[in-house]
Order: sequence, then C-alpha cells, then structure tokens
Amino acid sequence: MSVSAQALLNQPAPDFTLNAVQPGGAWQPVTLSSYAAAGRAAVLVFYPLDFSPACTAQVPDYSRRAAEFDAAGADVLCISRDSVYTHRAWSRELRLQVPLLADLTLAVAAQYGVAAPEQGCARRAVFVVGRDGRVHWLHLEEDPAAVTLSAAEVLQHVPGPAGR
Repeated sequence: MSVSAQALLNQPAPDFTLNAVQPGGAWQPVTLSSYAAAGRAAVLVFYPLDFSPACTAQVPDYSRRAAEFDAAGADVLCISRDSVYTHRAWSRELRLQVPLLADLTLAVAAQYGVAAPEQGCARRAVFVVGRDGRVHWLHLEEDPAAVTLSAAEVLQHVPGPAGR
C-alpha cells in the first residue's frame, strides 16, 4: 500500500531491510532501524535507475560527501529497484563510497510514497531520518530527469544530536 510521502514528515520512518552493495562491492542486508539504534541519522536517497544520466550525477554527489555525512552522524543509503548485481557494477565503475540498496519490488519506495510502478522505478526523493527514527525532512523531485537538490543542501537538514 502506497502512502503520501508528505504524510511521513515527523512520523516514525517505515522500517525495512534490503540487500545493499557496500563500497568495494561486498553486499549484505541493511536494516533502517539499526541506524537509529546506533544513534545515527540516515539519509534515504531514492533514485530511478543505475547508469541513467541524472542518477549518474546525483549519486556520486552523495558519494563525494560521504565523509561529511559521517562527521555529521549520518549515513547515506541510496535506493533504487536495480539488483545487487547492477548496483555492484555501477558502484565499481563510479567508485562509489555509499551503499546502494536493491528495492527490486518497489515495496520500500511504496512505503515512502515514491513508487512509480507505471514507470517501473521509484521517483527521485530524499528523506532525512533522525537519530530518533522519525522523518525529519524530505524533498520530492517533480521532474524525474532533474536533480535540483545537492548533497550539500541535504547535509544542512541532518538533525544534530538534540534532534534540531
């Protein structure tokens, strides 16, 4: 069941576990709630597809700033419907420093209100989940081919230790 992305603001983030390709190519399951349990924020970056032009600009922007997100107490999780095999190839080609999560059925995208099954992918969107496990901020792109938000701008929305 799909929800409105805006309805998630200030609500507990829907939990999920997805297989993720880590920097370097290894993969393992990743569970969203484990970040809050460890006192970390999570930045969920939904994007349509690996190897597509706009995504090839967007995801590396987060990768280049991975250390800045880490210093702010946040982890970036990039999510698309591509498989771990496609993620591994793309991650290696671009030398990405952020994990790529495989939402093959778009179930997680639907939980966050960003599934676009008629297009066979997720809408481009960013959710900042605080250390308290709640959605603190979100951004939805109107045009799936556009990237109007930089990773630096998202970094400003990562809640501080007190929750901002």
